[in-house]
Amino acid sequence: MIALLQTAAMAKPTTIDAPPPAAAMRDAATGDAAAGTVLTNIRHGEVFLRRKAAGVGSDFRLRWEPGDDAGRALPAGTYTVLGYRHVAAADDGKPWIWSTTSPGYRKLLVRAGASVRLDVRRTIDVRARAFRVRGQARVELAFVAEKGLGHTLYRDGARIAITWQCLDGEGAVLEEGTMDYG
Repeated sequence: MIALLQTAAMAKPTTIDAPPPAAAMRDAATGDAAAGTVLTNIRHGEVFLRRKAAGVGSDFRLRWEPGDDAGRALPAGTYTVLGYRHVAAADDGKPWIWSTTSPGYRKLLVRAGASVRLDVRRTIDVRARAFRVRGQARVELAFVAEKGLGHTLYRDGARIAITWQCLDGEGAVLEEGTMDYG
């Protein structure tokens, strides 16, 4: 993602946060379909897309609020998915955000007059592995979700610290720390 930010001009994306009126789906001159509809399994969150047409890039942010599962209209074309965000509530009711980024892990073809689904994985697995190297304990932790995406978890506007402990057979702490990620 750092390379993307350093090499690509990032324009403020066009935000689309409501289903379109029927007229917005048609070319004003011909009445033909000019846009397609994007559907997703994200129930509260956003999808970030980039479309290049005639050498010009256009960035889009499609946003959904709870209870809104209607599609979002986009001009027909091929888009690169730059990432997405899920917003969820913890057991205590406080919101947290799972954010993904990528310079383009997936393409999305939007056809005029048609619907296309952009379903994303809605779970994260945390995999751990502990081992010894020259008498020292080592721990590897990894977020496993969709390949090619960077993942970050946020709560209260800050990255959620992922802490870990390596215990012996009796439950005594051998090593502990905080995982760097994102």
